[in-house]
Amino acid sequence: MKIDSGRLVPDTILHGGKIVTVDARSSVAEAVAIADDRIVAVGSDREVRALAGRGTREVDLRGTSVIPGLIDNHTHPMMAGFEAAEVGAKVDVATARSIPEILARIRDAVRDAKPGEWVTTSCLYRGGIEDGRFPNRHDLDTVAPDNPVYIADGGRNVIVNTLALEMAGIGPSTPDPDGTDELSEGHIVRDEEGVPTGHLIVGAGDLARRAWWVRLGQEPQLWDLLQYDRETSKRAVVAQMRTLNAAGITGTRDMGTSVWDLDAYVEVARDGDATVRMDLLLGLPMQHWSIERITETLRAYFGPRQGFGNEWVRIGGLKLVAQNYGYWTTTPRKLDHVIREGNRLGWRFAIHGTPGDLGDDITVILDALEAADAESPLAGKRWSYEHAFGLINPVHHERLRKLGVIIAANPMLAYFGAGRAMEMHKTMEALKLVAHDSDLTPLEHTVREWGQPVRSWLDAGLLVTGGTDTPAIPYDLQRPLLGLWTTFSQDTLAGELMPEEKVSRMEALRIWTANNAYATFEEHLKGSIEPGKLADLVILSGDVLDVPDSEFLDLRVLETIVGGRTVHEHSAATV
Repeated sequence: MKIDSGRLVPDTILHGGKIVTVDARSSVAEAVAIADDRIVAVGSDREVRALAGRGTREVDLRGTSVIPGLIDNHTHPMMAGFEAAEVGAKVDVATARSIPEILARIRDAVRDAKPGEWVTTSCLYRGGIEDGRFPNRHDLDTVAPDNPVYIADGGRNVIVNTLALEMAGIGPSTPDPDGTDELSEGHIVRDEEGVPTGHLIVGAGDLARRAWWVRLGQEPQLWDLLQYDRETSKRAVVAQMRTLNAAGITGTRDMGTSVWDLDAYVEVARDGDATVRMDLLLGLPMQHWSIERITETLRAYFGPRQGFGNEWVRIGGLKLVAQNYGYWTTTPRKLDHVIREGNRLGWRFAIHGTPGDLGDDITVILDALEAADAESPLAGKRWSYEHAFGLINPVHHERLRKLGVIIAANPMLAYFGAGRAMEMHKTMEALKLVAHDSDLTPLEHTVREWGQPVRSWLDAGLLVTGGTDTPAIPYDLQRPLLGLWTTFSQDTLAGELMPEEKVSRMEALRIWTANNAYATFEEHLKGSIEPGKLADLVILSGDVLDVPDSEFLDLRVLETIVGGRTVHEHSAATV
């Protein structure tokens, strides 16, 4: 806040545009004033510009639009940051669409690695791979005979080379994990002779990671394989924040922060380097722990609980992975116990579900939630059901509504995942990449596996939030508003997946702003452009509400402002 002639005046005024406030009335204004880190006025050009004084920065929007800072409900920022070129901890294969391209990138990393040193990658491209198959150990052996290679195939699936398989002790006689309280269900993909191909699905990946962690001297963790030092972790967080800012993201939820990663987030914020507000969900490696150990940990836990922190970094609760790809990560018995015990102790859960109507999984989860609710009501606690792909049954919608559970949708992940499901359907069925068997056509199966029936959820009275699950898919800075686009358009790489489920642009914008703020109990601070709230804003290159559909994905993020400070400005280099 500046002082001019004895009166307080704003630091910045944005005027001459369309200020899409996303307030309760979906108001649209012409100008907004910012002082320090807060919004102080919203209204007409005449009203707001009258507040200016000497030293006030006035920006003529020239008819473009301003929206609240976007919030991504589901990310893994540190994991994504390890893939950034300036960090260099992982090989980026997220945009490599063919096996030769994947191998070329790994070959370059192997040249810089010492013999025996791990070479790990980002998640594979989530659309269809041009070769029509996934890479296998034989492919990887050609470029990395002396280094264990670990390709993340999304979730907890991995593809590894022969050396890594040997280090895990996995061979032809190793049985598939059949699901216990201390090891998830899973599948070891094998060739026609029964020899593992290197593709390890869900619990099979967990089985291998256990052996690798012993060799590395590491404790189990919820996600990923390698642990990095504090400085590398901080650089990863900052690098990913820059990417998020370039896509207009000013806040996000980390879905599964390990306890030892908390300090990296705290130090980034404390050092003044944070440009994205972080809500951290703690991720305990429950798939590796007994019910007794989980119970003991939850009861004895004395660290920061949800709500602890400030406007930059705070604890948001616990992440619970129920299933991956139809394989139980947490057995139904264990799931029921953890949900009940966590609820008794006052924890808030974000529950990672699975395709909603391909099996009885959602019913098992709902039964556990209702049992916990009977002991201590969930209403008002803002638990969330993550992903919700294929959750099309109105009966399930009503059960979730009664519980007050939030649908945390991931339309951008569905955009890419639907493409892979259609293009590689037969390959994925043969690999048992998804546990559920069905007689559905490829399109029907894709809808059940990746569909996001947003219109039905809203009409059922459910609160819906929006996110990406990056780095399961990376942000495309050529199309920074792709997540918003997929939310209202139902567009995917497989076409319009559920055209009857389209929503308006304003509804989609609310899903990515105000609703996400509500999910973290921060609706009083952010999610809309209103006086008193944090000055987290995004200036776009055009009219977000009225630009033709054919031009929507050409919109650019011209400027991202967080707490009144510009943290990103558009340039050719950005994209």
